[in-house]
This record gives sequence, C-alpha cells and structure tokens, in this order.
Amino acid sequence: MILLATTTLFAGAQVRIGGHLAVMDSLTNTCICPIAHEAFGTDLTTTVTFGTDSAAFAIIDNDSVPQGGNYTFSNITGGKKWTMAIDGNRFDLTFTYLPVMVMEGTFGYEYVQGTVMVLEPDRYNETVMPARVKWRGATTNIDGRNKRNYHIKFVDGDGNKTDRSFMGLRKDNSWIMDAGQVDFARIRNRVATELWGDMCRPPYYADQEPKAKSYVDGGMVEVILNGKYAGCYALTEAMDRKQMKLKKFNENTGEIHGQLWKAKDLTNSTTFNIYKPFDNNSETWAGFETKYPELDEVAPTDYTALAEAVWFGDTCSFYDFNLKAEQYYDMPVMIDYNIFLQTLLGIDNYGKNIYWACYDRAVDPKVTLAVWDLDVSMGGNWTTKEVHPSTMSPTRNITFANGILGRICKPQTKFWQQSIDRYRQLRQDVLDPDSIKQRYIDAVNNIKLCGAMDREQNRWSRDTDLSGKPLDIEGELAYICDWIDKRIDFIDNNYFVEPLKGDVNNDKVVDIADINELINIILGYGNDGIMSNVSADVNHDEVVDIADVSTIINIMLHIK
Repeated sequence: MILLATTTLFAGAQVRIGGHLAVMDSLTNTCICPIAHEAFGTDLTTTVTFGTDSAAFAIIDNDSVPQGGNYTFSNITGGKKWTMAIDGNRFDLTFTYLPVMVMEGTFGYEYVQGTVMVLEPDRYNETVMPARVKWRGATTNIDGRNKRNYHIKFVDGDGNKTDRSFMGLRKDNSWIMDAGQVDFARIRNRVATELWGDMCRPPYYADQEPKAKSYVDGGMVEVILNGKYAGCYALTEAMDRKQMKLKKFNENTGEIHGQLWKAKDLTNSTTFNIYKPFDNNSETWAGFETKYPELDEVAPTDYTALAEAVWFGDTCSFYDFNLKAEQYYDMPVMIDYNIFLQTLLGIDNYGKNIYWACYDRAVDPKVTLAVWDLDVSMGGNWTTKEVHPSTMSPTRNITFANGILGRICKPQTKFWQQSIDRYRQLRQDVLDPDSIKQRYIDAVNNIKLCGAMDREQNRWSRDTDLSGKPLDIEGELAYICDWIDKRIDFIDNNYFVEPLKGDVNNDKVVDIADINELINIILGYGNDGIMSNVSADVNHDEVVDIADVSTIINIMLHIK
C-alpha cells in the first residue's frame, strides 16, 4: 500500500476514471490515466471516484462532480488536460492509451527489491508486484546517465521466481525495460526488432519447434518511477532458452542439449575471425557469455559447438565454405541477417549484440542466431555527441571481415547469389522502402497521439543523456524516412546487384584479366567436381573447365 499512497495523489486519495486508476507525476503535478484507445477522439462519459473519506465532491474544470458520479470528458486527445481539485488539492488530469508502469525502489547496478504495477487500458488490474530490479546495458549504464534501462525479475513474497504476463505477451518472470536512451526517435530498437521478425526465416529446427523465435516481442509503455514521470519505454520479453525453444538441460544425467550464448563484446572471435582456446569453467569466452545452461547449473559448461563454428569461420577456404558451411551455420538465417544488417546499417550488431544458439548439440551442433539491441540502426548513433555522423550515412558501404558474414558477401561463394535472390524477394514487400517507413511512422504516431511523445520530450529534452541537445522525435522521424529512401536506393544499385557474367576477378569488367584468372583457377582446380570459386563457373554447368574460357571469350566478342 505504500506504493499506491506515493504514486497517486495524496494520502487517502486514489482517483479512478471509469474504474481505471490515475497515477500522479509529481514533476508536473499531473495525473495520467490509461483508457481504451477507442475513447480518443470521442466524448467519454464515465464515473469519477476518489478514495478519500473527507471529500464528497471533486471539481473538474469548475464543474462539481460527486463521489462516484458521471462526468463527460469532451473530445479526448493526446496531451489534453482537465483541471481537478479534491480536498483543496489541485492537479491536472490527462489520458493515455498506453499502459502505465509504476515502479518503486532505489535501483542500481545490482538487483535490489522493489515493486512494480502495470496499469493496462483494457484491464482493471492494480496488483502491486514485488520484483528484483537493476539497471542494465553497457554504454547506456555508465555513471551520470539518467534515463536508465532496467531488468525486472518478478518474485513472490518469499523471493521465489513468479511469472507475470502483460499486454498479451508471454508469461514469464524476466522482463526488459528499454529506454531508447540515446535514440532521438525512441522507437528504433522496437521497430527494427519487429522488422526482423517479419523478414527472417525460422531457425533450422522449426519442424520440431514451430513456435521458436529469434526475436522478442514487446510494446510501448509510460513509466512513473518513484512518483516521477520517467518517459516512454519499450517493455519487452527477455531473450532466453524458452524464446528460442532450445532443448532443456537434462538435470538427471547432467547432459547438455540446447545452448545459448550472447556476443557481449566485439572481438575477433565474436566476428568468427579468430579462434581461441576456451575454458569450460569460465562464464565467458573470447567476448561470448554463456546464457544457457548457466554455469552454476552445469559446472562446467561446454563451448565446443560454438568454438567449432568460430574455428571454421577462422580457418576455412572458400572451397570449404561452399562445401561445409551448412554443417556449422543456419545459412538461411545467416543470409537474412546479412540483408538485415545491410538494410539497417547495423554496425553495432555484426560482432556483438547477437545471441547465438544451438538447438540440441547432441543431435546437431549447428548454430543459429537471434537479434538484440538494435538502437544503432537506420542512421542512429551510439553517442549523442554527434547525432547523425558520416559513419551512419545511408550511402556507407559496410564490409565484413571473413568470418561468416564476410564470406557470404563474396562472389566466390554460392551464398552470395542466394543473398541477391533473397533480397530481391524481400524487396517486393517487407523491404519496400514505403513499407519500412510506415513502420516508423506508425510507431511515432503511437506515442504521439496519446500525448506520450510530448511528455517524453518535455521530460528528457536537453538532458545530459542527450548531450544537452533538444529531443525532437518528429524531426528525427523525418530524418529516418529520408535515410531509408536513400539507403534502399544505395543497396539496390551498389550492394545486392546481380554479378556481371564472366567477371571472374570481380573487377566489374569482363576482359582478358578474367581469362587469366579463370585459367589460374582451372590449373589449381581438383578433380572432385566441386567449385572453389562460384564466379568461375561462367556457363553455369557446375564444372569449371575450358568451356568457361570459351564462354568468357564469347562474352567479350558479344557473341550470344
């Protein structure tokens, strides 16, 4: 009950509009009440109640409303306010159609006890839930930051894990609060995650686990932290074994089946470029962090499946990559991820902020991936000192080192043509620039039309989190839409482009140099019938021989 007393109005007063609890923001002396989306743009006649014994009436815009009486809130729009007075206490009332999340506690770098209440506009739920909460993140979690990210783990009165469900999302005890701290649009991470969910192919084990996801679902909420408005957040599920439907660790036999790791740091190993020896007694290895099973559950763990995938990326030739890559990696997902990173210019996600998973290493040690932390995307930056630097230009051509993604991008592999074909397929719908832009427009409108955008801007504009810069979400949206148009045009014409037939050396010209390159390949080519350079098979008969030289000569002579 301490929570309700400190986050509503004043001791003994809990205002409800149509049964929905209104929560006080002490910074602006404004009560925020979640109501159904359908009420916006209409006149809402509903009951007004207030939990105080001394007040028989409330004053709303100079109209006297008895306890439990009806009042008509005319033309409800985002940000519109009504002046109220109860027992001489004056405040403003406004509405939102986003859930309101009320958090209480003194939170920091380690988990501490607190309480959480989630008020949803389509549910009458005022349960105050105990939880263990901490700050989360890397650069967003350094000293001096203000709008923090949070990790919430719900518990019962005895401190045991307890599952909760909100906004139609899964039931679980572990939840993420994403602040969008350095994102001047506040919605990049959520929208990019949803884009991946709509464009990615299912993991290689989908036949056994059709509900497996390589992304997390979530939705926007408004947060009141210790009685003060803390802004718009994305409340999301956590990425874990359950999300990806990995096979459980066998506690009876101690046998490890499904495994999950997070690429926490950017290293030459997390980009699958340099293999390093591993220690199964360590929670981390070469920039990776083991997430499932946790080390204290298995002790020791086993990095073998992941390490072999890194070793193959480090040591294989193009010949081997064409022949064996599908034994180590979920290649359809890898191809989709390469397209995704190129589309978003995801320079913070090619070697870190990725979850790597193995469904059941006892059956197949192949690894697949899941996305994470996509706020540095669509022209967004990881620092607010320079909002739109040249490094995030829509015409930046990013290339990857060898590893997995680097080899996919090379014409010497069969996966490059597959990537081009897949990109052209996605361009017809999910990667159409108008379709992508509409996602960002809809996301901004979602927080704008309920008034949350203005509340966010008023709360955080020119904060030190933003290096003192103004927060102009609609201005950033205009930048994103322009960036998307330019980015897709650039990719269409410079990246996922059909290779020039006969251009064996990939210099964009078909000439004698390609014949020389092809002869060198033929002279070093084995008799096993497997290509080591896909572009060398000029006539597409799956054999590299003198016939390909004749085809190049015909191309040069313009003979069809």
